[in-house]
Amino acid sequence: MIGRWGLRPPRTPRTPPAIAILTIAAIFLFGACTEAPLKVAPSRDAEAGTKLARDAGAILLQFAAYDYGLAGALSSAKARTVTPARYGVVARGAANTISAYSAGVVGAAVDRAGPIRDKLVTLADGLTDLGRDAQSYADAVDPAAFARVISHVTAGWQRLRDLSTALPRDDVLESAIARGTSFVVTASAATKHTVTVGPYTTVADAEQALKAIGSPQNAALTRTAPFVVRLGPYPDADAAAQVVAKLASQGIVSLVSQDQSYTFARSGPVPDAELWREPSRVLESAPAARRIALSDDGTWILTGSDGGQAALFDPADTLRALPQSFAGMSALAFPDDARFFALGGQTLTFLTAPAGQVVGTPMRFNNVATQLLFVPTTRLFVATSKGPTGEPSGGAGVIGGRAPDGVPLGDPFPIVTPAAGAQVAVTDAGDVLVGTTSGGGYDVEIFRPGRDGALRALARIPGAGRALTVDRAGKTVAAITDQGTYRVSLADAKTVTRLASPVREIAFGTDATLYLLDQTSLTSFAPDGSRRWTTTFTDGRRLAVGRRAVVVDGVDRLIAIAPSDGAIEELGAGGTVQDVVVSRDGKTVGVVVDARRAVLFTLP
Repeated sequence: MIGRWGLRPPRTPRTPPAIAILTIAAIFLFGACTEAPLKVAPSRDAEAGTKLARDAGAILLQFAAYDYGLAGALSSAKARTVTPARYGVVARGAANTISAYSAGVVGAAVDRAGPIRDKLVTLADGLTDLGRDAQSYADAVDPAAFARVISHVTAGWQRLRDLSTALPRDDVLESAIARGTSFVVTASAATKHTVTVGPYTTVADAEQALKAIGSPQNAALTRTAPFVVRLGPYPDADAAAQVVAKLASQGIVSLVSQDQSYTFARSGPVPDAELWREPSRVLESAPAARRIALSDDGTWILTGSDGGQAALFDPADTLRALPQSFAGMSALAFPDDARFFALGGQTLTFLTAPAGQVVGTPMRFNNVATQLLFVPTTRLFVATSKGPTGEPSGGAGVIGGRAPDGVPLGDPFPIVTPAAGAQVAVTDAGDVLVGTTSGGGYDVEIFRPGRDGALRALARIPGAGRALTVDRAGKTVAAITDQGTYRVSLADAKTVTRLASPVREIAFGTDATLYLLDQTSLTSFAPDGSRRWTTTFTDGRRLAVGRRAVVVDGVDRLIAIAPSDGAIEELGAGGTVQDVVVSRDGKTVGVVVDARRAVLFTLP
């Protein structure tokens, strides 16, 4: 195990930063006063001790969890890992938090004396060292800096325990200490000896030297300047020296270098609650993946590529099928029991899970499918497509329906629509809502498959329709047209309320909260139609809603937004996001990243 002074040479004793600031403050007060120096009453201890102790616990708990994730990544674990790059982002933010915390301790400790004040200052100084080494790791991805971070966190918990003994008992603080110390992360260091041959002017010269040495298995050649050959590592300096002597006998000059190598390990419970912003599952998908679908409980995963190849993964992350469809895959979906799945573009096919065998009759359109939804309760797939060209003269669009196993359905399917196609939305009760544009207005109709042979009118909304959604209970409809974003209560469908200008996307949460995504903001409306809050970002492109609203901001920032106040939390997607969905139970977020990985997050 690595102790504090096993990681770097002992430093010259110095005045802790918080103490130094207090000393300067005391000198200033002394110089500004012409009377006798102010005497601090020993009974006047720091009064904000409990709050500051809780704040320190939150800082240490975050580090303990993220250290667990990074240690897992560095030891090749598969679950609940954090990449060095993502750790660096979090570490920089935590360092800023520590800086603000230290300032707060200084303010609380001025003109105070007593055990709480002394222990707070000691704790703050230790956190300052923690922040400094966290920044060092973020800047250089230096394993030695990470090992020091682990040591600082361990020491920080002990200092926080010492502080807690001077404070009234606080269950929140005690819980944080117990949870944080349960995540055990260790670092071990070993000295490795390597032999370096070179440098050489070109990589070709280095390759020639490697051949002359005999190209041993423990040899590595650098492909960027300086061009050298490295041999090793060797168990000790004597073994490395023997290699140098052997090379010298061949006329090859080399030298021995000595470095520290680190190994990291973790144990204890998995910090799911603290690492919810980080992936809970990461799977390598089919190449050029652009689309993703999740089963209702978020355990089965389906991705689709531009070339028409899909990949089906089971709850154990095992690849179960690689079905091939036509190029231009635009739609993927599971039924509620995940026994089948549907996929495709201009042609939608239906397959069994997990075998991936085609069943039923495909749905063929004259254009690519624009939507593919599964309707609960009445249990069917419904899909929409524009006309062949999307223009009025090019032919009509269509809405098709299939049973989960691909069996064709009767009336009212297929439903002919205007050439611009239709938008559909579904309720938990199994109703299908259809929106179509004609005569300068947007008509919303409804039917229940298996019961209704025709559609009946609900509402007419101004403008040409762009999007349609309904809350799960089937009480409220929202739509985007070219004239605005509207809300309609189905209890009074003749009353249409304009909420805003046309926005990019709309969606209902499981609690009937309505979210409006525009380029630079997300606005939340309560079920009664009143505005709750608006939160801003840079470039909102996609919206999916579960326990929280999730927005793709730009191309590589994935943010989850708290339903209560619109606070933003960034999720560690780790690349360019092509698609985002949320499982029907609202717990799991699925994204395609860098057109090759399916990345899942579990929402709290």
